[in-house]
Amino acid sequence: IGFRWAKRKGQASWDEKFNELVAYKARFGNCHVPTKYKDNTALGRWVSTQRAEYKKYQEGQAKTSMNTDKIRRLESIGFAWFMAL
Repeated sequence: IGFRWAKRKGQASWDEKFNELVAYKARFGNCHVPTKYKDNTALGRWVSTQRAEYKKYQEGQAKTSMNTDKIRRLESIGFAWFMAL
């Protein structure tokens, strides 16, 4: 039935969400996924988390999952680190 007991962790999970973001951009023309995106709430939360992790990275915090490779990949598809209100 396709049920997964465990949540995927680490790079494989990040790559999966990145690919979902690429698909979102192909559909909508941007990477501005709403935090409460009803078609994929997990993607909306993931995008918000990337921005929070980027902020930690910029501030030099040791505990962050963000790194230069992820930054490069996100920027290569036009990801906006800061959203205008």
